[in-house]
Amino acid sequence: MNSLRTPTDVGYYVIGSAVFLFVILRNRDNIDETTGLSAGALMLPGVLAFSMIFAALFGLATAVATEREDGTLLRAKSLPHGTTGYVVGQSTRTALEVCFSLTLLLVPGLILLDDGWSGGVWGVPHAASLLVLGVLASTPLGFAVGSLVKNPRTLGGWGFLLMGGMVAISGTFFPLSVLPGWAAGLAQVFPLYWLGHGLRSAMLPDAAAAGEINGTWQVWESYAVLGAWALLGLVLAPVLLRRMARRESGASMSARKETALQRY
Repeated sequence: MNSLRTPTDVGYYVIGSAVFLFVILRNRDNIDETTGLSAGALMLPGVLAFSMIFAALFGLATAVATEREDGTLLRAKSLPHGTTGYVVGQSTRTALEVCFSLTLLLVPGLILLDDGWSGGVWGVPHAASLLVLGVLASTPLGFAVGSLVKNPRTLGGWGFLLMGGMVAISGTFFPLSVLPGWAAGLAQVFPLYWLGHGLRSAMLPDAAAAGEINGTWQVWESYAVLGAWALLGLVLAPVLLRRMARRESGASMSARKETALQRY
């Protein structure tokens, strides 16, 4: 909730969305010969997938690591059911931020693109169910990663590089069919590709499947892979969070602050 009341955080979402929308707008007149759709329409589902996973996984992991370092988590631990309340609060905040960032992209995107949504009425519940499953897959992983990383600045460095690599091979800005076979295979391990693929199947006509790896929509595979990641996160997150909570103490927090001060 506080993030959406903070001008800096809101500005971050607005500027990031504006950059993506600018790229989509610049490509709305570029027609893809394989599918007959504009490049902007092909990009929009992948951009939505990236925005959602970035907020629910990377953003949440950064928040958990930061609040572990500044003592917020330790204070929550000292309260009755504090850890549970912390998880519920962070999950709610993440869900609201995801909804906000998706709205900033989807509404202007559909206004700017004539072919931004060609999937018909069925595409609405299809896309909604995929986004819910994507949140369920990403949020527990965000808690898991945040509980493992001791230094939030590490996420700002290596995290951005990893996210950039995932975007490069996920088909967000160009079809995966143009990538080498090993890169396409690696992309299919991660939820970003499958969420983007699933959203394309919901938002675009059947002809757009010609640009996919197998030339067809793999709808059930999208649900299966996202469900597997959600299950993995739900198994790992509670274990890692309990482990992190047990190790939190005033001494460990002071040691981290001292280490952080020595860097400057």
